[in-house]
Amino acid sequence: MQELTFTTSVVGSFPRPRWLIEAFDRYNKGEISKEELDEYLDDAVKLTVKEEELAGLDVITDGEQRRTSFVAFVGQKIPGFKLIYVTDINPKAIDIMKQYKAQLTYWRAVAVEQIRDAVIALDEFRFTRSVTERRIKVTLPSPYLIMWETWDAKYSRQVYPQPEDLAKDYSKVLRQEIIRLRDAGVDFIQLDEPMLGDLIEARENEPDRYRKVIEAIHGQKYRGFKNEIYLARDLINETVKGIDGVRIGMHMDRWPNPDSPFYGIGFERLAPEVYDIKVRQYVLEYASPGSGDPAVFAKDLPSDKELGLGVIDVRNPQVEDPQTVVQRVERVVKVLDPRRIC
Repeated sequence: MQELTFTTSVVGSFPRPRWLIEAFDRYNKGEISKEELDEYLDDAVKLTVKEEELAGLDVITDGEQRRTSFVAFVGQKIPGFKLIYVTDINPKAIDIMKQYKAQLTYWRAVAVEQIRDAVIALDEFRFTRSVTERRIKVTLPSPYLIMWETWDAKYSRQVYPQPEDLAKDYSKVLRQEIIRLRDAGVDFIQLDEPMLGDLIEARENEPDRYRKVIEAIHGQKYRGFKNEIYLARDLINETVKGIDGVRIGMHMDRWPNPDSPFYGIGFERLAPEVYDIKVRQYVLEYASPGSGDPAVFAKDLPSDKELGLGVIDVRNPQVEDPQTVVQRVERVVKVLDPRRIC
């Protein structure tokens, strides 16, 4: 009998070497040039790729080593965004984050002008392609995430009266980048959507802690539990509509506090609407405590969808042993064809 195997990859990001963190700091202080920083970045990507290859991963990422954060980097890549320090947006921002136990990046990418088409990750892919022959995955922030993270009532309203206006423009920019990446030969494009995952903590008329923070800092307003799901779904579906020739997935994660009333509840709370998102694969992190049982989400997964099952937490200093990984996968194999588990 042929042994069943699973396609393996990382969600996208990879721990940065200390020397790269120090290089970023030296660059920001003007101690090294952009060319020197680029050499450090190239080396970090090469190291990440080699580690992934040695670990036997089937699909490689560059570890997002070039990105200052998984969201803020759009402020450096797409015209119309500007990086602003969080306390310049709201002097009480850091205290607000501490109050709700919800950490955001201190440098915020904020829409200050109409955003325009630009390369987001094609350059990153081309370098990664030059250092590996394995299949490559590229990660991109989704429109719903960008809407919540980058619209600010003070800085954005003049050009984008409503956050949804920004989301629609970004969706068009993202769509063009997806097409460029597909044409360049990318194997998998992952749309990052942690804001949708965080919605699990929300109630119909009460936002989760991350949205409470963004409301207080940026002035965006919560639309209600179901309306938020509908908006996230429709933005992604409009972005990927009619694009074929490349596998597209959506990544969600969540890190609930132990005192959360939704601790232990998983992504199934977003169903059935989340199943209507037109992606091939749901890349879901289940290694974090309190994230729920993946079998509950998987049992109702439409027949044309795959589950990218997160079973290892790279931020955990305790490396998972093989038995732990096997146990996490076995929960899902009972309800989902192994050929649909990645």
